[in-house]
Amino acid sequence: MAGRLISGMQLDAPLSHILHARGILTAKDVLCKPETELMELLDLPLSRIRDVIFQTSIDACPPYRSALALKEERESEEGFGHLPTHLMDIDSALLGGIPFGAITEVVGPAGFGKTQLCLMLCVNAALQKEYGGLDGSVIYYDSEHKFHPGRMAEIAQSRFPHVFSDLNNLRKLATSILVYHPHSLDEFISSLDGLENILIEKKVRLLIVDSIAALLQSEDGQENQFQKLGRQAVTMKYLAEAFRIPILVTNQVRISSNSRFSVSRHNEDADTMVHDPELQLTAALGPSWAHSVNIRIILESIGGQRFLKIAKSPLSPVTVHPYKVTNRGLELIGRDNYTCGGDIMQIHIDDDNIHGSGEWEV
Repeated sequence: MAGRLISGMQLDAPLSHILHARGILTAKDVLCKPETELMELLDLPLSRIRDVIFQTSIDACPPYRSALALKEERESEEGFGHLPTHLMDIDSALLGGIPFGAITEVVGPAGFGKTQLCLMLCVNAALQKEYGGLDGSVIYYDSEHKFHPGRMAEIAQSRFPHVFSDLNNLRKLATSILVYHPHSLDEFISSLDGLENILIEKKVRLLIVDSIAALLQSEDGQENQFQKLGRQAVTMKYLAEAFRIPILVTNQVRISSNSRFSVSRHNEDADTMVHDPELQLTAALGPSWAHSVNIRIILESIGGQRFLKIAKSPLSPVTVHPYKVTNRGLELIGRDNYTCGGDIMQIHIDDDNIHGSGEWEV
């Protein structure tokens, strides 16, 4: 990948030091410069420059693998390449949970449980393998300062009391979560540049950005910021795939239009249909960002009931699951089969829920 750091490539140490001293830090810095410019900049002969370009190309371009090799690799990973949510129907729909090597986005208004889900997954990633976790560290980018260690501890003790009633295990959980507070998109980009070594040293098994949209809100020249964000999505996908970790990002919502929406519930006794006038919203950051994520999960509300909707996934059809937020984090309600109509990507929120909270984003 173009954003891969020179320091992580198979170049000899003296050459790496020269490149770093000349401000050539990534594969793109090498591959986008003419040979003559590199000769002048590095004071090396043409044959040596071509060796550098060749080695950089090899390291930056991921090798091909057969379908069989990919299948065997996934089957050898913890959880068959997924981080379990421990929400049975969600894990079933996603064939095991939040997938490694992909960007999963959770979209919804403030107060609907996006950060609660993040905290749940922090616990699951740090949990010992014998209890269904990944026994690793988590990098948590908290751009809205909503990370609450006390709430994470409450979720851990409520969901896994047999593990986290032991204060030593609770302390280990707390030390496994590495929290960053980027104040701008540029700060976030800078931190990603040096992340590869941290992922290895800290045995990171999950990366969270909560929230991605907040990084742009105070920025001038948003068009330029959107372009930067698109480039960082490529970097995040590289990190997810190269290090075989799940990346979870949360996103805010913006106003789309006013209309009506319906949710159907099917069970053995009766078919019921709920119709409610409501304000329709859509995910922030636009369609370009939407194409950058592999999975989109939407949190919404119809008729006073909250729903978790898997709206986009190569692993699952569109599924809708009623949920509530408790001391355990997000919990699914019942096992009825729900289906949805209308625009799948629209986010449906009851008027009362929005006007009552005063927290939703435009």
